[in-house]
Amino acid sequence: MEKINFKYFFFTNLFIIHIFLSISPAFSAVLRWSPVGSTNDCTIAGYKVHYGITSGDFTDVVDVNGQDNTSYDLDNLNLLVGQTYFFAVSAYSTTNQEGPLSSSIYHIRYPFVDYANNTIDLTFGVNIVQGAYVTSNYEFIPTILFDDALAIIRTGWTYHLFLKDIPPQIIFSMGVSNVLDSDGNPLISDFITINDNDNNNMPDDWEEYYGISSAFLDADSDGLDNRSEFEWNTNPLDSDSDNDGMDDGWEVKNGLNPVADDADGDIDGDGIGNLEEYNQGSGVSNRCPEKPLLNLPVDFAADVELNPQLITGSYVDRENDSHEQTNWQISTQETFTENILFERDTYNNTQLTTLIVPEFILETGKTYFWRVKFFDELRGVGGSLWSEPFSFTTIVNNPEDSDQNGVPDIQQVMDGTIDLNNDGNNDVSTDTYKIATSETTTFALEASNGVTAIDCLKFIDSDDIIDTSGKPDLDFGLMQFKLRVNSPGDTAKIKIYFSEPVGDHWYKYDIIDGWTEYSSDYPDNVDFSSDRRSVILTLIDGGPGDSDGVANGIIVDPSGPGGSGPEGYSPPSSNSGGGSGGGGGGGCFIATAAFGSPIDKHVQILKDFRDIYLLKSKLGVAFVKTYYKYSPPIANVIERNGILKNVVRIGLMPIILFGYIAIHASLIQQILIFLFIIGAILYLKFKFQNSKLTTD
Repeated sequence: MEKINFKYFFFTNLFIIHIFLSISPAFSAVLRWSPVGSTNDCTIAGYKVHYGITSGDFTDVVDVNGQDNTSYDLDNLNLLVGQTYFFAVSAYSTTNQEGPLSSSIYHIRYPFVDYANNTIDLTFGVNIVQGAYVTSNYEFIPTILFDDALAIIRTGWTYHLFLKDIPPQIIFSMGVSNVLDSDGNPLISDFITINDNDNNNMPDDWEEYYGISSAFLDADSDGLDNRSEFEWNTNPLDSDSDNDGMDDGWEVKNGLNPVADDADGDIDGDGIGNLEEYNQGSGVSNRCPEKPLLNLPVDFAADVELNPQLITGSYVDRENDSHEQTNWQISTQETFTENILFERDTYNNTQLTTLIVPEFILETGKTYFWRVKFFDELRGVGGSLWSEPFSFTTIVNNPEDSDQNGVPDIQQVMDGTIDLNNDGNNDVSTDTYKIATSETTTFALEASNGVTAIDCLKFIDSDDIIDTSGKPDLDFGLMQFKLRVNSPGDTAKIKIYFSEPVGDHWYKYDIIDGWTEYSSDYPDNVDFSSDRRSVILTLIDGGPGDSDGVANGIIVDPSGPGGSGPEGYSPPSSNSGGGSGGGGGGGCFIATAAFGSPIDKHVQILKDFRDIYLLKSKLGVAFVKTYYKYSPPIANVIERNGILKNVVRIGLMPIILFGYIAIHASLIQQILIFLFIIGAILYLKFKFQNSKLTTD
């Protein structure tokens, strides 16, 4: 190891002490030492100055690079006046080997100034001082006058300056000129700052009065740090120093006076008072939108569907700023302080005043509250006030799920002979395992890490999702499910099994964000098995994979597989030519083929009739299953023949009319319509018989 020659250090120590004892000017103290010579084995690269406020405990170090640099200006260290500091020096080589420390010496930065009440004590490091008694040699900024009776009194090396009146809680400066030592050297060469010993630009007595020390903290959380509170003459422990209802920080930011009641003013001249703009969360240069009004469902509405459409009143902004964002919330509490079930921001023009609640957010027979907040084009400044909340109560029974087991009746696995997870037992839906079927594929969800329950599982045909922007090719559709986790914000894992191999991509549809590829955005969260008959999904409550948008212990997710599968594999056909329906998960194939779209109003009537009436009985369920089994090929033929389409449309109209009456007409209306139809039939029969008799 390299050895360093420090033969000069003994003389260095003596020279350092000599230099310190000979220096008295307060702001020009320089630490000096003798150089250490290089040898054949060692080249000196520089020196290190070690210092601290305790002898032998050097907490700080300064690198003085260069063999010929043998001094250091202590003004660079910003030493506190009156504090004793201890110093030692070491040399280091070009290979960064450091030698031993010199013996230490101490230094006190003079003059030492003590300030209390109206007296300043000025202590010098020498005994004989010239000009220290002359009051005209002292200058104060701001101006402060000497006490004529006392002026200046000396005690030892300390000169007591008696002043008339020093205002409290201010930082002021004292300049001294023509104060010399016995050799005529100036003892002070600059102004001295008084009442700020820690140099944080806050008066010491002000800090002591309020019990604070840090300049950068915000003790009252009003948007102003403690130093700004002093500069604005506000109370650092009171967020509203002038009690005008507006936080000090907000007033400063918007050009108001935080120590004057200006709540009734209108600084930007827009006709809206400062306090009103503050309460709306806007800056005085921007008027936030008016408080929204809610329309539908009406307040206290009953028997509301489980995925209702929420509609607000019109957007109003007095400055005619455009509507850029809406925040939607649903809770089980009117105060919205907890139990937030749904919270999402919408930016799409079609969703700013209208939103369809995703499925599985709401449950049957429960009361919910909803509210919205509007944002204009300057949404970063603040939004409107929250609307007054509306409440509604959902339907008591879900027409899709009569046995309330979380799986639509039409999608339940009826035969009980399937074992998708290969555990040796036929699959049965439980709290932690749900199984369902589409027209082509059976699938099951199994709870894994972090999941306490699987509440719901449902197949959604992709043809029922009319948002085609970025719509992928799916294998069979989407799976909508609802999970519960241990605690809000938890990460959950589930395993999904399929009766057929699926593609190697996982897609998600969100009613607000649209179509995304989850396996691409979060590749570590999707793990397919080698045979593509199962996948493990990782979902985060309130994060990726959760459509309710809030960490509330519930994860709601509509997603499904797609893309290329194993070699030689082609995805199961869902007979897209005929389309698939919504509701219970099966499609009205023939009607869709005839009318051209699964969302055509005629098709929707048939779907509603199926869900409300047919699926309520075993006979109806059996009929629907039989229809799904045999109708897709017929639908394909109809879709390819324009004439046949028209014929089928005409043939379906009586059924559609019957379904519309059954769904929308009251009992009395149904009886009257029935009597009218019977009367019309009897009348036509009578006319036909009379016509036949006349002919005969």
